[in-house]
Amino acid sequence: MTPTKYLQPLIILMTTLFFLSACSRKYVPDTKFSVEQIQQDFKLMRHALEESHPGLYRYTSPDSIRWIFNQVEAKLDHPMTEIEFRRTVNPLFSYIRCGHTDIYASKGYVKYVKKNKPKEFPLGLYFVENKLRILQNRTDDSTLVAGTEVLTIDGLAASDIHAQMRQLVPSDGYNQTFKTTVVNGNFGGFYRYLYGNKETFEIVVQDSLGKKRNLTLSFNKPPKPSKKAPTPLKTPTNQAPKTPAPTPKLMVKTNAKLRTLKKSEKDSTVAILDINTFSDDRHRRFYRRAFKAIKAQNIKHLIIDVRANGGGQSSASINLMSYLLDSDYVVYDSATAITLHPSYQHYYSHKLFRWSTRFFWSKKLPDGRRSSRSAKKIHSPNRHLEFKGNVYLLTNGGSFSAAAIFPSMVQQYNPKAVVIGRETGGGRHGCNAFISPYLTLPHTRAKVRIPVFKLALHIPGPDIGHGVQPNYPIEYRFEDVQKARDLDLQKAYELINTSKK
Repeated sequence: MTPTKYLQPLIILMTTLFFLSACSRKYVPDTKFSVEQIQQDFKLMRHALEESHPGLYRYTSPDSIRWIFNQVEAKLDHPMTEIEFRRTVNPLFSYIRCGHTDIYASKGYVKYVKKNKPKEFPLGLYFVENKLRILQNRTDDSTLVAGTEVLTIDGLAASDIHAQMRQLVPSDGYNQTFKTTVVNGNFGGFYRYLYGNKETFEIVVQDSLGKKRNLTLSFNKPPKPSKKAPTPLKTPTNQAPKTPAPTPKLMVKTNAKLRTLKKSEKDSTVAILDINTFSDDRHRRFYRRAFKAIKAQNIKHLIIDVRANGGGQSSASINLMSYLLDSDYVVYDSATAITLHPSYQHYYSHKLFRWSTRFFWSKKLPDGRRSSRSAKKIHSPNRHLEFKGNVYLLTNGGSFSAAAIFPSMVQQYNPKAVVIGRETGGGRHGCNAFISPYLTLPHTRAKVRIPVFKLALHIPGPDIGHGVQPNYPIEYRFEDVQKARDLDLQKAYELINTSKK
């Protein structure tokens, strides 16, 4: 064909794509879906979970799973908006007890919220010691001081609201710390999700003396960041400027969003490795340089902080283990999938990834399931840069997925490692993950995340459905949270000082 012959079909194709995009469904938040539509979405979701979820009955019996499906389906008896549908279906995921399985907003909803940002919740609320307290006051009422207890919101007891929010957060097994961490991190967002975008709400508060007050508060618009640079403080002419205390030099080039490595300001034999995520393609280079610097600077105590680390690549956590374990190690006893070719392929994401996993990265088992080829793989330690000192792992409910697998293995196989903090949000014996495609429901367009592989770690003992338990549990009071005290880090230093005596 000559170049001019290509032009006509190209114009037809571009015109067709234009009209298709112009005719695509525009998201309208108040759109109601019929009972038939939401029931079809629900049945598709249920079929997909029962067909391919590898851990659907890992911690909950089949009878209980069928019961909760039937209970939720019975509530789909009237037309609903997308958010009403998600709100109705959401609690059933807590019964599955898999933190990688949940329902999410449609793409249209996400785009709509970005353009029409909801008003900000006027109070920063934090649930601790069985009380809901004000951590941050964004109103003009200066009498609402931090620590004031919130008893009710719009006539609902604070404890009941918190319990409803926790039902929306699925976690691995019977873990509760993950739920607490997620809700405390976004109380306002959960409140809007449950009760809508109200203009005002009524609260009853109680101060430290037991005095109660009824208040009406309004949602606030998110404050716009100031473009004006802050005015620097002037040094008095009769005083010499103070010389700042020397800051320990960073040991390697770091990215604070991903991870940092620095020497302790208190003790030159201590280094702190703060890992915010394992979703980092450059992890090998960073860890190699980090442990090279640790060895060169004669570090004896290494504090590794994986608090609020939501996980990421399994390979990144396994690579970090190689510097902390002194012999060959196996991470996964098994990694099995029910199917890598589920029904309704049209509605699933990660098609290419699942196809390549099916034909190249997995093998078929006699019972028809598929096993990852990386299961039972033997990994070798990094003999040259192995850290032989004391290791202190800081964890909390936000330590999830790969960030729970990592402390589980290191705590088990490094006799010089201890865990400090709270139970990890991810399971000690494994989870359901590796590949977690999204199933897009045809009518509401809500997305359901369904993991493909059931992972069982090479950890002795039965899986009791909990995360990594700390060797040194730390509990926070409200005053600790308010004053940003790091009790976990304090405990690590206490143990370091004890070891030197």
